[in-house]
Amino acid sequence: MNSRYGKTLTLTILSLLILCIIAACGQTTSNTSTSSPAGDRTAEKDKDSSGAPTHLNVALFWLGSNLDPAEDWNGWTLTRAAIGETLIQFDENMKLVPKIADSWDRIDDTTWHFHIRDGVTFHNGNKVTADVVKKSIERSMELNERGQSTLPVASMTAEGQDLTIQTTEPYASLLGNIAEPLFVIVDTSADTSKFKSEPIATGPFMVTSYTPDQEIQVKKYDGYWDGAADVDTITFKYIKDDSTRALALQSGEIDVASNVGRSSLALFQDQSQYTIDEIPSLRTQFVWFNTKNPLLNEPDVRRAISYGIDREMYANTLVGGQAAKGPFTSALPFGYDQVKGYNYEPETAKKLLDEAGYEDIDGDGIREKDGQKLTLQLILNSAYESDSIVAAAMQSQLKEIGVNLEMTSYEDLTDHQKSGNYDLALTSINTGITGDPQYILDFYFKTGAEWNIGGYSNPKLDAVIQQLHSEFDVEKRYELAAEAQQMILDDAAYMFITYTPINIVSKSSVQGATMYPIDFYLLDRNIQVGQ
Repeated sequence: MNSRYGKTLTLTILSLLILCIIAACGQTTSNTSTSSPAGDRTAEKDKDSSGAPTHLNVALFWLGSNLDPAEDWNGWTLTRAAIGETLIQFDENMKLVPKIADSWDRIDDTTWHFHIRDGVTFHNGNKVTADVVKKSIERSMELNERGQSTLPVASMTAEGQDLTIQTTEPYASLLGNIAEPLFVIVDTSADTSKFKSEPIATGPFMVTSYTPDQEIQVKKYDGYWDGAADVDTITFKYIKDDSTRALALQSGEIDVASNVGRSSLALFQDQSQYTIDEIPSLRTQFVWFNTKNPLLNEPDVRRAISYGIDREMYANTLVGGQAAKGPFTSALPFGYDQVKGYNYEPETAKKLLDEAGYEDIDGDGIREKDGQKLTLQLILNSAYESDSIVAAAMQSQLKEIGVNLEMTSYEDLTDHQKSGNYDLALTSINTGITGDPQYILDFYFKTGAEWNIGGYSNPKLDAVIQQLHSEFDVEKRYELAAEAQQMILDDAAYMFITYTPINIVSKSSVQGATMYPIDFYLLDRNIQVGQ
């Protein structure tokens, strides 16, 4: 087992990352363009050294609504499938590295300069210039509300290969935010109405066919700026269920799968047949409390529930990873050591419920108040093994303190989360996607934020988060992030469960399948397959 799980992402590396983000240290890539003349869709079929085309079947655990990166979270699919690229991106050590931009620097608190790499072309052969990058970013901001809020652009100017972005305010997290796949660069001079199934981007692989909710077919792009990939064609199959994905890998239907359930990893221990790459992820498994529910509008009830579950046991014996304290894993330098979370203290939980007036009057083990049972509905995603396991454990432990948890699973949780028709919602999110705490705090915890779906509000927390926008000093940003997390924990507005590990399992004939801490990356041009 090629496990990198023990390789904790060090604080030092990430501190350097944040330092680079905030200080906007300019970088110049040593990469040189090896691009050949732009390929076209009728390029001759490529062969490997044996003369046979090489093909891979790869399982995706999630597939967006379509392939237009400017809509929803679809850009994540394009970066996982190596179809699309952003100006800059994170490497496997969480360091920002050049991609379409080969250098960048911060001119002042509101002005950023990017140099667009020479020799980059779109899948249709058109040259990538600063002007087309500008139009692509503008399109993402126009079509996606998330784009407008993560990139407060006052103006952009393009001249040759030089792009200058002026923000409306000092905005310290710009670099991390612009690396998010929402800002995959596409050719807006092409027929954008076809981007839902055939985006024109710059990655080492280009789309040849797309079947919604089923699969994406790609072939290598011969004109790729960093040299054409070795693999000729790839089929990305959408297999959402963890167990089904493992079975498909075991049967030989697919060659590579990510996020294989931990209960299935034992099937792939034979190193002569498979390679497992498992690392600590930046994902946090957590529960939204619906604070609009009168039962959960009482902070002491939320605190009691938070004390009523054993995170250490979940992490150590059920799903792996690490017990969570706050939204950010200990691998991120955002104040983990400074915040106090919730231990497993069932007696404290019972006391809090007693003080809140909840008693088991009829002796059925479930507490009640004013004639209403303390019964809560938990919703979760049926496809994710770790969520199902943890939910069952929570149900058992909360019953011990007199809370009845009813569980409902959905294939797609998103609409149900946003409907507000739930009491608790369990899922996991990658809280390090921009290498900076501001993005997640803005989108999940601020009053009225897009993903603050539980209706939580704390004006003092909002003020702390707002300070992050204009604070460029790294250590002060960490302090603000820790302060914000403690406020969220003190209010028990969410319940943080585990920091979950992630993995990628491939046949031993496949090389270059590497798991990244940020899981919106999966494959790149370096993927190879033997015969």
